[in-house]
Amino acid sequence: MSIRIRFTLEPKKKIFSGVNWNAQNAERMTKSLIKEMGYHCYRMEGFLLVQLCPEGFIWFQWNKNKLQGESQTNIAGPGFHVAVIEFLERLAGKEKLKLKVEDRTGYFVKRDFLAMRQKYFYQWFSDLVDLVSGWNENEEYMFCWPAVYYIPERQEEKLITHIRAFSFKELKGMANSGLSVAFARDFFVWNEIEKDAWFYRNSALVLLNQFCYFMPSERSRLDKQINREIIKLLETARSMDDKIPFPKEEYLEVCSLDHHTPVEVTDAVLLSEDSIGCRKHMVYRKIGNMTFGLPGNFLYDEVDQGIMDHYYDGPKYGGHDYYIYAAVFEGREAEFKKQWFEQGTVEELMDFKVGEARARAAFYEPEDKKGEILYGVSAQVIYGDQRMNINIISRSPGEKDWALKLINSIRITE
Repeated sequence: MSIRIRFTLEPKKKIFSGVNWNAQNAERMTKSLIKEMGYHCYRMEGFLLVQLCPEGFIWFQWNKNKLQGESQTNIAGPGFHVAVIEFLERLAGKEKLKLKVEDRTGYFVKRDFLAMRQKYFYQWFSDLVDLVSGWNENEEYMFCWPAVYYIPERQEEKLITHIRAFSFKELKGMANSGLSVAFARDFFVWNEIEKDAWFYRNSALVLLNQFCYFMPSERSRLDKQINREIIKLLETARSMDDKIPFPKEEYLEVCSLDHHTPVEVTDAVLLSEDSIGCRKHMVYRKIGNMTFGLPGNFLYDEVDQGIMDHYYDGPKYGGHDYYIYAAVFEGREAEFKKQWFEQGTVEELMDFKVGEARARAAFYEPEDKKGEILYGVSAQVIYGDQRMNINIISRSPGEKDWALKLINSIRITE
Protein backbone atom coordinates (compact mmCIF):
# COMPACT_ATOMS: atom_id res chain seq x y z
CA MET A 1 0.00 0.00 0.00
CA SER A 2 1.40 3.38 -0.97
CA ILE A 3 1.83 6.35 1.36
CA ARG A 4 0.32 9.57 0.03
CA ILE A 5 -0.31 13.17 0.90
CA ARG A 6 -3.39 14.84 -0.64
CA PHE A 7 -4.05 18.57 -0.38
CA THR A 8 -6.03 21.59 -1.51
CA LEU A 9 -5.00 25.26 -1.52
CA GLU A 10 -7.33 28.23 -1.88
CA PRO A 11 -7.27 31.87 -0.78
CA LYS A 12 -8.63 32.92 2.56
CA LYS A 13 -10.28 35.77 0.65
CA LYS A 14 -11.43 35.96 -2.98
CA ILE A 15 -9.03 38.82 -3.72
CA PHE A 16 -5.65 38.82 -2.00
CA SER A 17 -2.19 40.26 -2.47
CA GLY A 18 -3.64 42.59 -5.10
CA VAL A 19 -4.20 39.80 -7.67
CA ASN A 20 -7.09 37.55 -8.66
CA TRP A 21 -7.13 33.89 -7.69
CA ASN A 22 -7.05 31.96 -10.96
CA ALA A 23 -5.14 29.08 -12.53
CA GLN A 24 -2.47 31.33 -14.06
CA ASN A 25 -1.70 33.22 -10.85
CA ALA A 26 -1.79 30.05 -8.74
CA GLU A 27 0.79 28.47 -11.03
CA ARG A 28 2.90 31.63 -11.05
CA MET A 29 2.96 31.67 -7.22
CA THR A 30 3.90 28.00 -7.08
CA LYS A 31 6.71 28.43 -9.61
CA SER A 32 8.05 31.42 -7.66
CA LEU A 33 8.48 29.25 -4.56
CA ILE A 34 9.94 26.38 -6.63
CA LYS A 35 12.64 28.73 -7.90
CA GLU A 36 13.26 30.17 -4.44
CA MET A 37 13.76 26.70 -2.91
CA GLY A 38 15.91 25.41 -5.79
CA TYR A 39 13.48 22.75 -6.98
CA HIS A 40 12.36 21.94 -10.54
CA CYS A 41 8.99 21.72 -12.25
CA TYR A 42 7.52 20.32 -15.47
CA ARG A 43 4.22 20.38 -17.31
CA MET A 44 2.68 16.96 -17.89
CA GLU A 45 -0.83 16.18 -19.16
CA GLY A 46 -2.53 19.10 -17.46
CA PHE A 47 -0.53 18.82 -14.23
CA LEU A 48 2.27 20.94 -12.84
CA LEU A 49 4.81 18.41 -11.63
CA VAL A 50 7.21 19.64 -8.94
CA GLN A 51 10.36 17.58 -8.30
CA LEU A 52 11.98 17.91 -4.89
CA CYS A 53 14.45 15.02 -5.33
CA PRO A 54 14.89 11.94 -7.53
CA GLU A 55 11.67 9.90 -7.25
CA GLY A 56 10.09 12.71 -5.19
CA PHE A 57 7.28 14.57 -6.95
CA ILE A 58 4.26 16.71 -6.08
CA TRP A 59 1.41 16.86 -8.60
CA PHE A 60 -0.58 20.13 -8.80
CA GLN A 61 -3.82 20.62 -10.71
CA TRP A 62 -6.30 23.50 -10.94
CA ASN A 63 -9.80 22.18 -10.23
CA LYS A 64 -13.02 23.94 -9.20
CA ASN A 65 -11.27 27.16 -8.26
CA LYS A 66 -8.78 25.33 -6.06
CA LEU A 67 -5.15 24.28 -6.43
CA GLN A 68 -5.12 20.65 -5.44
CA GLY A 69 -2.91 17.64 -5.79
CA GLU A 70 -1.10 14.79 -4.18
CA SER A 71 2.28 13.20 -3.64
CA GLN A 72 3.19 9.54 -3.27
CA THR A 73 6.01 9.56 -0.74
CA ASN A 74 6.84 5.95 0.07
CA ILE A 75 9.48 5.55 -2.67
CA ALA A 76 11.46 8.74 -2.03
CA GLY A 77 11.17 8.27 1.73
CA PRO A 78 10.15 9.83 5.04
CA GLY A 79 12.41 12.86 4.64
CA PHE A 80 10.66 13.63 1.38
CA HIS A 81 7.29 13.26 3.13
CA VAL A 82 8.34 16.03 5.52
CA ALA A 83 9.70 18.14 2.64
CA VAL A 84 6.35 17.97 0.82
CA ILE A 85 4.50 19.31 3.85
CA GLU A 86 7.13 22.01 4.35
CA PHE A 87 6.75 23.09 0.71
CA LEU A 88 2.96 23.25 0.95
CA GLU A 89 3.07 25.20 4.21
CA ARG A 90 5.57 27.68 2.84
CA LEU A 91 3.40 28.21 -0.24
CA ALA A 92 0.30 28.71 1.92
CA GLY A 93 2.09 31.08 4.28
CA LYS A 94 3.78 33.11 1.58
CA GLU A 95 0.59 33.61 -0.45
CA LYS A 96 -1.91 33.70 2.47
CA LEU A 97 -3.68 30.54 1.33
CA LYS A 98 -5.83 28.11 3.25
CA LEU A 99 -4.21 24.68 3.23
CA LYS A 100 -6.04 21.39 3.81
CA VAL A 101 -3.94 18.24 4.01
CA GLU A 102 -4.88 14.58 4.14
CA ASP A 103 -1.95 12.72 5.71
CA ARG A 104 -2.77 9.31 7.12
CA THR A 105 0.63 9.01 8.77
CA GLY A 106 -0.44 11.75 11.18
CA TYR A 107 2.76 13.72 10.69
CA PHE A 108 0.95 16.86 9.47
CA VAL A 109 -0.78 17.12 12.86
CA LYS A 110 1.62 15.50 15.33
CA ARG A 111 5.04 16.39 13.81
CA ASP A 112 6.63 13.24 15.26
CA PHE A 113 9.10 12.28 12.55
CA LEU A 114 10.62 9.22 14.22
CA ALA A 115 7.22 7.71 15.03
CA MET A 116 5.96 8.39 11.51
CA ARG A 117 9.05 6.90 9.91
CA GLN A 118 8.99 3.76 12.07
CA LYS A 119 5.25 3.04 11.92
CA TYR A 120 4.63 3.83 8.28
CA PHE A 121 7.77 3.94 6.13
CA TYR A 122 9.86 1.31 7.88
CA GLN A 123 6.88 -0.99 8.28
CA TRP A 124 6.03 -0.56 4.58
CA PHE A 125 9.64 -1.31 3.63
CA SER A 126 9.82 -4.37 5.91
CA ASP A 127 6.59 -5.77 4.43
CA LEU A 128 7.93 -5.11 0.92
CA VAL A 129 11.21 -6.93 1.60
CA ASP A 130 9.34 -9.90 3.08
CA LEU A 131 7.16 -10.05 -0.03
CA VAL A 132 9.76 -9.75 -2.79
CA SER A 133 12.38 -11.93 -1.09
CA GLY A 134 9.98 -14.82 -1.65
CA TRP A 135 9.72 -14.24 -5.38
CA ASN A 136 11.56 -16.48 -7.81
CA GLU A 137 13.25 -15.63 -11.08
CA ASN A 138 10.21 -16.65 -13.12
CA GLU A 139 8.08 -13.98 -11.47
CA GLU A 140 8.19 -10.20 -11.77
CA TYR A 141 11.77 -8.88 -11.75
CA MET A 142 11.05 -5.23 -10.91
CA PHE A 143 9.53 -3.49 -7.91
CA CYS A 144 9.16 0.23 -7.21
CA TRP A 145 10.17 0.92 -10.81
CA PRO A 146 8.63 4.07 -12.42
CA ALA A 147 5.47 2.99 -14.26
CA VAL A 148 5.79 5.46 -17.15
CA TYR A 149 9.50 4.89 -17.82
CA TYR A 150 11.25 2.33 -20.04
CA ILE A 151 11.30 -1.34 -19.02
CA PRO A 152 14.79 -2.50 -17.99
CA GLU A 153 16.28 -5.78 -19.14
CA ARG A 154 16.06 -8.66 -16.70
CA GLN A 155 19.27 -9.16 -14.69
CA GLU A 156 20.16 -12.66 -13.57
CA GLU A 157 19.20 -13.45 -9.95
CA LYS A 158 18.32 -9.82 -9.24
CA LEU A 159 15.29 -7.64 -8.64
CA ILE A 160 15.52 -4.17 -10.13
CA THR A 161 14.33 -1.12 -8.19
CA HIS A 162 14.36 2.63 -8.75
CA ILE A 163 17.72 2.98 -6.97
CA ARG A 164 19.66 -0.16 -7.96
CA ALA A 165 19.31 -3.89 -8.47
CA PHE A 166 19.21 -6.06 -5.34
CA SER A 167 20.21 -9.72 -5.53
CA PHE A 168 17.83 -12.36 -4.21
CA LYS A 169 20.56 -13.34 -1.77
CA GLU A 170 20.75 -9.77 -0.46
CA LEU A 171 16.97 -9.47 -0.10
CA LYS A 172 16.64 -12.84 1.64
CA GLY A 173 19.38 -11.74 4.04
CA MET A 174 17.44 -8.57 4.83
CA ALA A 175 14.21 -10.51 5.43
CA ASN A 176 15.81 -13.24 7.53
CA SER A 177 17.82 -10.81 9.65
CA GLY A 178 14.69 -9.36 11.20
CA LEU A 179 16.43 -6.00 10.83
CA SER A 180 15.31 -4.99 7.36
CA VAL A 181 14.79 -1.40 8.54
CA ALA A 182 18.55 -1.14 8.94
CA PHE A 183 18.74 -1.37 5.15
CA ALA A 184 16.07 1.29 4.59
CA ARG A 185 18.62 4.06 4.14
CA ASP A 186 19.99 2.12 1.16
CA PHE A 187 16.51 2.14 -0.38
CA PHE A 188 14.88 5.49 0.41
CA VAL A 189 16.37 8.47 -1.37
CA TRP A 190 15.54 10.82 1.53
CA ASN A 191 15.57 8.91 4.81
CA GLU A 192 16.25 11.71 7.32
CA ILE A 193 14.70 15.15 7.69
CA GLU A 194 17.97 16.75 6.66
CA LYS A 195 19.81 16.14 3.40
CA ASP A 196 22.67 14.00 4.70
CA ALA A 197 25.40 12.10 2.85
CA TRP A 198 23.02 9.20 2.20
CA PHE A 199 20.57 11.59 0.50
CA TYR A 200 23.22 12.80 -1.95
CA ARG A 201 24.61 9.34 -2.60
CA ASN A 202 21.15 7.82 -3.11
CA SER A 203 20.13 10.67 -5.41
CA ALA A 204 23.20 9.87 -7.50
CA LEU A 205 22.34 6.16 -7.48
CA VAL A 206 18.90 6.85 -8.97
CA LEU A 207 20.55 8.82 -11.79
CA LEU A 208 23.15 6.10 -12.33
CA ASN A 209 20.60 3.33 -12.26
CA GLN A 210 17.86 4.84 -14.44
CA PHE A 211 19.14 7.78 -16.44
CA CYS A 212 22.88 7.57 -17.07
CA TYR A 213 23.75 6.53 -20.64
CA PHE A 214 27.40 5.89 -19.72
CA MET A 215 28.47 7.86 -22.76
CA PRO A 216 30.95 10.76 -23.14
CA SER A 217 29.66 14.17 -22.06
CA GLU A 218 30.53 15.67 -25.43
CA ARG A 219 28.01 13.40 -27.18
CA SER A 220 24.99 15.47 -26.10
CA ARG A 221 23.71 18.12 -23.74
CA LEU A 222 21.81 15.41 -21.86
CA ASP A 223 24.89 13.23 -21.36
CA LYS A 224 26.81 16.20 -20.01
CA GLN A 225 23.99 17.21 -17.66
CA ILE A 226 23.50 13.71 -16.22
CA ASN A 227 27.22 12.90 -15.91
CA ARG A 228 28.00 16.16 -14.13
CA GLU A 229 25.03 15.92 -11.77
CA ILE A 230 26.10 12.39 -10.75
CA ILE A 231 29.66 13.56 -10.10
CA LYS A 232 28.46 16.54 -8.07
CA LEU A 233 26.11 14.43 -5.92
CA LEU A 234 28.66 11.69 -5.25
CA GLU A 235 31.41 14.13 -4.37
CA THR A 236 29.05 15.96 -2.01
CA ALA A 237 28.21 12.67 -0.31
CA ARG A 238 31.88 11.75 -0.06
CA SER A 239 32.80 15.13 1.45
CA MET A 240 30.10 14.73 4.12
CA ASP A 241 30.90 11.13 5.05
CA ASP A 242 33.85 9.27 3.53
CA LYS A 243 32.79 6.01 5.26
CA ILE A 244 29.51 5.75 3.39
CA PRO A 245 29.36 2.77 0.96
CA PHE A 246 30.25 4.27 -2.40
CA PRO A 247 29.78 3.23 -6.08
CA LYS A 248 33.50 3.63 -6.79
CA GLU A 249 33.62 1.89 -10.18
CA GLU A 250 30.69 3.89 -11.61
CA TYR A 251 32.02 7.17 -10.17
CA LEU A 252 35.40 6.72 -11.82
CA GLU A 253 33.75 5.68 -15.10
CA VAL A 254 31.53 8.78 -15.21
CA CYS A 255 34.48 11.03 -14.28
CA SER A 256 36.38 9.59 -17.23
CA LEU A 257 33.41 10.18 -19.54
CA ASP A 258 33.29 13.82 -18.44
CA HIS A 259 37.10 14.33 -18.41
CA HIS A 260 36.74 15.23 -14.73
CA THR A 261 39.56 14.71 -12.22
CA PRO A 262 38.10 12.43 -9.53
CA VAL A 263 38.51 12.95 -5.80
CA GLU A 264 40.47 10.34 -3.89
CA VAL A 265 38.35 7.18 -3.49
CA THR A 266 41.04 4.49 -3.03
CA ASP A 267 39.85 3.75 0.49
CA ALA A 268 36.13 4.06 -0.26
CA VAL A 269 33.84 1.36 1.12
CA LEU A 270 32.43 -0.52 -1.87
CA LEU A 271 28.66 -0.20 -2.16
CA SER A 272 28.06 -3.32 -4.23
CA GLU A 273 30.05 -5.82 -6.24
CA ASP A 274 27.39 -5.62 -8.94
CA SER A 275 27.49 -3.07 -11.71
CA ILE A 276 24.91 -0.30 -11.36
CA GLY A 277 23.12 1.09 -14.42
CA CYS A 278 20.13 -0.28 -16.32
CA ARG A 279 21.22 1.56 -19.46
CA LYS A 280 24.33 -0.59 -19.67
CA HIS A 281 21.90 -3.22 -20.97
CA MET A 282 19.01 -3.28 -23.41
CA VAL A 283 15.91 -1.26 -22.52
CA TYR A 284 12.36 -1.84 -23.73
CA ARG A 285 9.49 0.48 -24.60
CA LYS A 286 5.83 -0.21 -25.25
CA ILE A 287 3.73 0.91 -28.21
CA GLY A 288 0.19 -0.43 -28.30
CA ASN A 289 0.23 -4.20 -27.93
CA MET A 290 4.00 -4.61 -28.50
CA THR A 291 7.27 -3.79 -26.79
CA PHE A 292 10.53 -3.20 -28.64
CA GLY A 293 14.13 -3.28 -27.45
CA LEU A 294 16.94 -0.76 -27.89
CA PRO A 295 20.53 -0.49 -26.69
CA GLY A 296 20.39 1.43 -23.41
CA ASN A 297 22.80 4.10 -24.61
CA PHE A 298 20.48 5.27 -27.42
CA LEU A 299 19.14 8.81 -27.11
CA TYR A 300 15.61 9.86 -28.02
CA ASP A 301 15.45 12.59 -30.65
CA GLU A 302 13.37 15.37 -29.06
CA VAL A 303 13.95 17.76 -31.97
CA ASP A 304 12.76 15.66 -34.92
CA GLN A 305 9.11 15.20 -33.94
CA GLY A 306 7.95 13.39 -37.05
CA ILE A 307 5.46 10.54 -37.34
CA MET A 308 8.20 8.08 -36.34
CA ASP A 309 10.00 8.03 -32.99
CA HIS A 310 13.73 8.39 -33.60
CA TYR A 311 16.44 6.87 -31.39
CA TYR A 312 20.17 7.12 -32.08
CA ASP A 313 23.64 6.74 -30.60
CA GLY A 314 25.40 9.53 -32.53
CA PRO A 315 27.66 9.57 -35.63
CA LYS A 316 30.88 9.29 -33.58
CA TYR A 317 29.51 6.68 -31.19
CA GLY A 318 28.22 3.90 -33.44
CA GLY A 319 26.36 5.78 -36.14
CA HIS A 320 22.99 4.05 -35.76
CA ASP A 321 19.50 5.44 -36.25
CA TYR A 322 16.36 3.56 -35.23
CA TYR A 323 12.94 4.82 -36.39
CA ILE A 324 9.69 3.25 -35.23
CA TYR A 325 5.95 3.85 -35.13
CA ALA A 326 2.79 1.75 -34.88
CA ALA A 327 -0.34 1.72 -37.01
CA VAL A 328 -3.60 0.29 -35.66
CA PHE A 329 -6.39 -0.91 -37.98
CA GLU A 330 -9.58 -1.05 -35.97
CA GLY A 331 -11.94 -3.80 -37.04
CA ARG A 332 -9.49 -5.63 -39.32
CA GLU A 333 -6.25 -7.57 -39.26
CA ALA A 334 -3.01 -5.72 -39.98
CA GLU A 335 -1.20 -6.58 -43.21
CA PHE A 336 2.28 -5.97 -44.59
CA LYS A 337 2.50 -2.83 -46.72
CA LYS A 338 4.42 -3.50 -49.94
CA GLN A 339 5.63 0.11 -50.37
CA TRP A 340 7.41 -0.01 -47.01
CA PHE A 341 9.99 -2.37 -48.48
CA GLU A 342 10.74 -0.19 -51.51
CA GLN A 343 12.93 2.42 -49.83
CA GLY A 344 16.04 1.34 -51.66
CA THR A 345 17.47 -1.41 -53.84
CA VAL A 346 16.54 -4.63 -52.02
CA GLU A 347 19.44 -6.99 -51.45
CA GLU A 348 17.44 -9.52 -49.42
CA LEU A 349 13.81 -9.83 -48.32
CA MET A 350 13.04 -12.06 -45.33
CA ASP A 351 9.82 -13.33 -43.73
CA PHE A 352 10.06 -14.81 -40.24
CA LYS A 353 8.26 -15.19 -36.93
CA VAL A 354 8.86 -12.96 -33.92
CA GLY A 355 7.21 -14.84 -31.11
CA GLU A 356 3.50 -14.86 -31.93
CA ALA A 357 3.88 -12.08 -34.50
CA ARG A 358 4.85 -12.17 -38.18
CA ALA A 359 7.74 -10.10 -39.47
CA ARG A 360 9.17 -9.02 -42.79
CA ALA A 361 12.49 -7.24 -43.32
CA ALA A 362 14.18 -5.78 -46.38
CA PHE A 363 17.95 -5.31 -46.38
CA TYR A 364 19.06 -2.70 -48.94
CA GLU A 365 22.23 -2.31 -50.91
CA PRO A 366 24.60 0.31 -49.44
CA GLU A 367 23.65 3.85 -50.43
CA ASP A 368 25.86 6.93 -50.66
CA LYS A 369 24.13 9.93 -49.05
CA LYS A 370 25.98 13.21 -48.58
CA GLY A 371 29.33 11.45 -48.57
CA GLU A 372 28.23 8.75 -46.12
CA ILE A 373 27.72 5.08 -46.93
CA LEU A 374 24.47 4.02 -45.26
CA TYR A 375 23.23 0.47 -44.72
CA GLY A 376 19.45 0.44 -44.42
CA VAL A 377 16.87 -2.04 -43.17
CA SER A 378 13.08 -1.68 -43.34
CA ALA A 379 10.90 -4.00 -41.31
CA GLN A 380 7.31 -4.53 -40.29
CA VAL A 381 5.98 -6.69 -37.47
CA ILE A 382 2.26 -7.46 -37.43
CA TYR A 383 0.00 -8.97 -34.81
CA GLY A 384 -3.77 -8.66 -34.60
CA ASP A 385 -4.80 -5.18 -35.70
CA GLN A 386 -1.37 -3.57 -35.11
CA ARG A 387 1.56 -3.11 -37.45
CA MET A 388 4.95 -1.95 -36.18
CA ASN A 389 6.94 -0.05 -38.81
CA ILE A 390 10.72 0.12 -38.41
CA ASN A 391 13.67 1.65 -40.24
CA ILE A 392 17.21 0.95 -39.07
CA ILE A 393 20.26 2.75 -40.48
CA SER A 394 23.86 1.70 -39.86
CA ARG A 395 27.05 3.41 -40.95
CA SER A 396 29.19 0.28 -40.77
CA PRO A 397 28.97 -2.89 -42.89
CA GLY A 398 28.29 -6.31 -41.46
CA GLU A 399 25.54 -5.36 -39.00
CA LYS A 400 22.72 -7.44 -40.41
CA ASP A 401 22.64 -9.75 -37.39
CA TRP A 402 22.62 -6.74 -35.04
CA ALA A 403 19.60 -5.26 -36.85
CA LEU A 404 17.79 -8.60 -36.86
CA LYS A 405 18.36 -8.94 -33.12
CA LEU A 406 16.60 -5.60 -32.57
CA ILE A 407 13.66 -6.66 -34.72
CA ASN A 408 13.49 -9.99 -32.88
CA SER A 409 13.37 -8.17 -29.54
CA ILE A 410 9.75 -7.16 -30.25
CA ARG A 411 7.23 -8.93 -28.03
CA ILE A 412 3.45 -9.04 -27.73
CA THR A 413 2.34 -7.46 -24.45
CA GLU A 414 -1.43 -7.90 -24.46
